[in-house]
Parts: sequence; C-alpha cells; structure tokens
Amino acid sequence: MKNLLWMGVGTFALLASLNAPAAELISFGGASYHFERDLGHNEFNYGLGYERDINADLSVSAGVYKNSLRRASFYLLGNYYLFAPGSGFRLGATGGLMSGYHRAAVIPVLMPTIEWRGERLAVQAFAVPTVKPYVDGALVVQLKYQYGK
Repeated sequence: MKNLLWMGVGTFALLASLNAPAAELISFGGASYHFERDLGHNEFNYGLGYERDINADLSVSAGVYKNSLRRASFYLLGNYYLFAPGSGFRLGATGGLMSGYHRAAVIPVLMPTIEWRGERLAVQAFAVPTVKPYVDGALVVQLKYQYGK
C-alpha cells in the first residue's frame, strides 16, 4: 500500500509540473472481454482516471478501477502512439505499473493499444496479454472525456 501511495504522489507531481498547454482527459473505466470465458471474471470495470498529453505521440495516465478480480486496481501508465492513420485514430503501445492482481502487489504491463479521439470524446482499447499466474488476458475498452486544452 505504501508503494501505491508513493506511486500516486509521484504521478500527480509529474503531471502537475507539466506547464505547456496540453489535452487533459478523464477516463471512466470500461469493459473487458476475457479470453478464458469460464473463469467468471468481472467484465464491467468502472473507475476514474486522469490522462495528460505530453506531446502528439505521448501521454501519461493514472487512476483506479474495479478490476476483473473484483479488486481495486491503481495504475500509472504511459501511452506511446507510433502510427496515426488519420480520422482521429492512433496505434501504439501502453506500458507502466498496475496493482490488484494475482501474486504481486504491483505488476509491470506492456500492451498494444488503439485510440480514437474526437473533439471531446475518446475511446481507447487495449489487448491485455495473458501472463500466468499474474494476469488473465482480455480485450479492454475505456471511454474518455477531454476537458482541457
């Protein structure tokens, strides 16, 4: 728990120190579809998060949500978008730290991501890989609202 507290303090200190005008978003958790259908996972993962763009290709986010094991998960993530085919779509990778899963207080994550961002709304999808015994793989979709820039 102490590590999570420091992770959160560090995240918000970093985000607060970024002075350039940048897009700021609130995320509202989302939905997941697990590859192993017989494990009884929670697939409505409500939560609340904050995201800030560093530049056109990089953003950082932090938040909390109710995970697939029905536990609170805290996260600190970076999104790096390698390719933007147009019409608001971006493809890339998301990596960082998450809590609340099997056998470890905090786990590192790295997953492919796709995002569509409109004027105010955004939808982001992740492909979470299965990493036994820590994480059961899933497709995850979250809704975001852009309020700053």
